[in-house]
Amino acid sequence: MRPLDRRELLERTGRLALGAGAIAAVPGLAAAAGPAAGRPLRELAREIDGSVVTPASAGYAKGKLLFNTRFDASHPRAIVYCESAEDVQKTVRWAQKHAVHIVPRCGGHSYGGYSTANGVVVDVTRMERVRVRAGTATVGAGARLIDVYAQLAAQGVTIPAGSCPSVGIAGLTLGGGASYAGREFGLTCDNVLGLSVVTADGRLLQCNPGERPDLFWACRGGGGGNFGIVTSFRFRTHAVANVAYYQVVWPWTNAADVVRAWQSLAPYAPDELFSTLFMSTRAAKGPGTVPAISSGGQFFGSETDLAALIAPLSSVGAPMRVTVGTLSYMEAVLRWAGCHPLSQCRTVQRIAFKGKSDYVKAPLSNTAIATLLAGLEANQADPSLGKAELLFDPYGGAINRVPSAATAFVHRDALFSIQYFCSWTTGAAANLGWIRNLYAAMRPYVSGFAYQNYIDPDLANWKHAYYGSNLRRLVAVKRKYDARSFFTFAQAVPPRL
Repeated sequence: MRPLDRRELLERTGRLALGAGAIAAVPGLAAAAGPAAGRPLRELAREIDGSVVTPASAGYAKGKLLFNTRFDASHPRAIVYCESAEDVQKTVRWAQKHAVHIVPRCGGHSYGGYSTANGVVVDVTRMERVRVRAGTATVGAGARLIDVYAQLAAQGVTIPAGSCPSVGIAGLTLGGGASYAGREFGLTCDNVLGLSVVTADGRLLQCNPGERPDLFWACRGGGGGNFGIVTSFRFRTHAVANVAYYQVVWPWTNAADVVRAWQSLAPYAPDELFSTLFMSTRAAKGPGTVPAISSGGQFFGSETDLAALIAPLSSVGAPMRVTVGTLSYMEAVLRWAGCHPLSQCRTVQRIAFKGKSDYVKAPLSNTAIATLLAGLEANQADPSLGKAELLFDPYGGAINRVPSAATAFVHRDALFSIQYFCSWTTGAAANLGWIRNLYAAMRPYVSGFAYQNYIDPDLANWKHAYYGSNLRRLVAVKRKYDARSFFTFAQAVPPRL
């Protein structure tokens, strides 16, 4: 038997599976007819070590899906699974050559669905290696947060990163990265020492304070998908051991007093404390039912000191439960992730959802608090609506000590953020109406800024909301490295205003 040539090997191993319908609508590919139409994708498959998956491939139906089921109707013309930075370079050059629109994807959690498109998705999830050495960690752009945490914890260190276990490190970092360790260690992007990024011309650039500092600045808070495809990060690590944690649960009748107490404590607490506030509707809905309210957090210190710190909060009203304890750092990660054991955290539970966000720069008034609570109560009273949540994350500490112009992440003077979130199995229009109405009702009481990692297609003034006074500098970086907007989506940083 003769040996297989490279093309036959690719096709038999699933690296490339093409049909005429799979490529008919790919920009830059449709002009060719019949067998010739597949040549550009076959060309790419021969060049890279990764896989090219099309609608004719067995893995396409699953591979095209994002975390949010709202975007299941998206049908990319191909998904390119890159194994290395060189694969990314070759894919970018190929796309430039054939005028193909590409979209980078790491975790697939984009709130706006911007990690999929009708063009070609460049997936970096196979680039997930984590290496720890001498106070730093080099992390592949496709690593999921739970695996980053686990591999760092095995070395007794961590980086501040998010709580959702299946989020990709690249998307989180590029947009900022708030976390339970954030007030102690800063945002995820604040801990980046350097990164590697493939730009629109196919070059692999090293960025750090001494090399291309403008692009390094932009990639720390400027948002994913704007300036290139990051292939790896180098982070500063922090030694960790045990942490104290707490949870307080109140009856809903205490809700207004709890919000007032929390906003007087959480943004001003010592750096070591990260205290969240959480409100949500319950599974059982209808007249007479009420939402739930709780607060939880993490403290780099003892249980005794933590109990004293949260006393102004835990003494409010008549708490139904007050819990204070100690966990290893990795056990705390699993607690905030809501999964156990570690293997469970790697299973993605896909949902349909909509999220929006606000930054609060002055304490919420009684009227603002009443508006929030009434909005949640209205959702609770309507059995046709899905689950609604309000999540408050405190700023201050190490986050706010970074000047607003030091990185592209401009939100350094906020007291806290509010995330409005709803998920559903039926009634999308009604749920979208609910969240938009509550968000609109809160306009008089908030700053007008929003978190770029909770990217929101509804925002008309998104450039200002995400980037504020840093926008013009971001536009200049975009113009320098991607003047023709090769990397683009509905809310991409433009090369000119």
